[in-house]
Amino acid sequence: MTYILYAAAVSLFSGKARSYLRWKGVDFQEISPTPEVMKTKLLPVIGWPVIPVLETPDGELIQDTGDIIAHIEAAYGGPSVYPDGPIQRFVTELLHTYADQWLTLPAMHYRWNHNEAWVLEEFGKLAAPDADRETQIAIGTKRGAMFKGMVPMLGVTPDTAPAIETSYESFLDEFSAHLTEHDFIFGGRPTLADFALYGPLYAHLYRDPASGALMKSRAPLVAKWVERLRDGNHGEGQLIADDMIPDTLLPLLRRNNIEHLPVLSATNDLLAAFNGDDLPRALGMVPFALGHTTGQTLARPFSLFRLQAGLEIYKSMTPDERTKADEVLDATDGQILKDFTIAKSLIRRNYKLTLA
Repeated sequence: MTYILYAAAVSLFSGKARSYLRWKGVDFQEISPTPEVMKTKLLPVIGWPVIPVLETPDGELIQDTGDIIAHIEAAYGGPSVYPDGPIQRFVTELLHTYADQWLTLPAMHYRWNHNEAWVLEEFGKLAAPDADRETQIAIGTKRGAMFKGMVPMLGVTPDTAPAIETSYESFLDEFSAHLTEHDFIFGGRPTLADFALYGPLYAHLYRDPASGALMKSRAPLVAKWVERLRDGNHGEGQLIADDMIPDTLLPLLRRNNIEHLPVLSATNDLLAAFNGDDLPRALGMVPFALGHTTGQTLARPFSLFRLQAGLEIYKSMTPDERTKADEVLDATDGQILKDFTIAKSLIRRNYKLTLA
């Protein structure tokens, strides 16, 4: 069975899907989403311009990386990307949310404030692979304007940029400390948490030249982890036994809980107040804080959809399992999650997020 992955090297979520498919041993062909491919193949079905998209052997299109991974997990045997233990599975989903929805800040900051000229040329190569360099840059500049325009809406401004860099550099230090003891997030092989983190860390923060140089110099262990996932050297070891969360992961979880949970809580308040049938991609703006620096970021309901998966696991735990999970939350300033309820249940239908 041959799958088709419509993806691009420059795309954050393409990196996540591609690396996972390689690890799972999926037979797939990657096709660049040129304007013609987007217009004739993807837009008529998906309804909006987005990658990655996976086409199954029977012609079904699957768009979201979470859905792509869930589909392949159901179709293929072998080690699962989802840990068996509920505690590790819960933490996996928390890191999935953090990687997909919060590491976008440093990913977008470094791309557009440190790598802009390079990435515009990359966009041009993607749209017009046979054009001359000057034409590619002109096309890339035009196509990149939409992405660049999103940067302030995500919370990346001249005022917040120094704090974003400080937070990201601290993240690199914390992840490096974990990787001195473990090859992957939960031991000897990758899980969904690894592939989620790989998305921004590879496509923007390793592959873009200026941010890549920073990672390689400050956090060479993180760069080597990226390279293992990129090159298919994924390991066949075991996950950490007894559903344990290693102490080296606690700083990463604490960073997520301190920085991102207040944003999720404020977004949840806006979702509770939302009245309508068509759920927008953003419900407005909400505040965030990185250290003593404050800013405003989009209130994205999709962030709550990602969190919803983790909360469902938490709420399904036995009392003993919940006690162990609560110990992790208490140790990482995540107590708010014990009683966190998504204001309105969310599902994906027809390639869009909507109210259940």
